[in-house]
Amino acid sequence: MLLVLIGLVMALAVLSYRAFFGEAPAHDLMVVSARSASVEVGGSPGGVPLSPGDVVGVADVVRTKIDGAAALQYGNGAQLMLGEATTMRVLDADAQGVRIEMDEGTVTARVRAGAPPLDVLSNGRSVRASDADFTVMVARTGGLSAMARRGQLQIGGVEGADTLREGQVLHTKTGGAGVVEAVSDSLLLDVEWPDEEVTRLDRVDVNGVTDPFATVTIGEGPGVVRVRADEDGRFSAEVGLAEGVNTVPITVRDVAGREATRTQTVRRDSTAPVIQSAEVVWGR
Repeated sequence: MLLVLIGLVMALAVLSYRAFFGEAPAHDLMVVSARSASVEVGGSPGGVPLSPGDVVGVADVVRTKIDGAAALQYGNGAQLMLGEATTMRVLDADAQGVRIEMDEGTVTARVRAGAPPLDVLSNGRSVRASDADFTVMVARTGGLSAMARRGQLQIGGVEGADTLREGQVLHTKTGGAGVVEAVSDSLLLDVEWPDEEVTRLDRVDVNGVTDPFATVTIGEGPGVVRVRADEDGRFSAEVGLAEGVNTVPITVRDVAGREATRTQTVRRDSTAPVIQSAEVVWGR
């Protein structure tokens, strides 16, 4: 009986230590911070808000909103940062490694030597890291980009690409082929602004070219629109205009985390006589 009591006391001591000092298995995905993010436990519909201290388990789905973000850690040497409008499902999490599936969005990860390896999967493709810093972006249409900031990544399921080295970026193409190249010195953002800056319309089309699968934010405030560029870097969106002068910024962010911004002023005057061009078209 005494031995049983001693065993219970020791078990309670271990549980209390973990509760107070945060000790957990090296593969547990612990939430460090979260904003406008939710988790669907076991993939069940109806997510609940994600909070610091939560543990995300196998089959759980984490979603961040358009203004959301979440940071998760496992062990002492690995972190996952989910960007805005990201959906991630945990496939496996054990001592052999952590595997997640991305539907869309951006995941930036840091994996140190000694931590379980991390696999990021999407539509049959995989990015694997055992000692690297990297980012993976997945477009809603299925396109994927990956960039290695430090270390080396193993690529699977992408024709023409099996390794991604530090300073390189991968963009997939329709049909599964991939293009690997060095990260460029600057981020492309080409927008053809209109000659006419006055319109009677309450909405205009915005078109342009940037890096493949980059996130494009157009406008600001309640009317902000976010889209992703396609595999060729082209993007298009419809933006609402208020009566009077509208300052319309366009900001793009690529897989390397770089940003570029262009701004145009457009005035909507719905009471003025018909102007020469009643529609404003940006880009091709």
